[in-house]
Amino acid sequence: MMTILIVDDDYMNRELLQAHMENARHSVLLANSGAKALEMAAAHLPDIILMDVNMPGLSGYSVCNQLKRSPITQHIPVLLMTAMDDDENIAQAAEVGADGFVSKPFNIERMFEQINRLLAR
Repeated sequence: MMTILIVDDDYMNRELLQAHMENARHSVLLANSGAKALEMAAAHLPDIILMDVNMPGLSGYSVCNQLKRSPITQHIPVLLMTAMDDDENIAQAAEVGADGFVSKPFNIERMFEQINRLLAR
């Protein structure tokens, strides 16, 4: 069983992802903001972080960049999620150190494939 931190300002997205992850027998932590994500990642050191890009305050890009710069959290794989899956956003995800990128609305099977690939590294 792994621990997954789900970060999204949209309640329905958090609930949907939580249900899928718990059905797969994973432990889930939830954050509704970038600031809360930084706090929870450092406190709980989840196995992976699934994070929305567009959030008020700190964006997913900013949070990912901070996580990857911290010696405490830099090892945690970050999978960014967004409806904006153009080349510019994919490049920005890579620039901030994201380990993967998922388009919304997401295909849960593809998301699990990426999660498993990242955790196998």
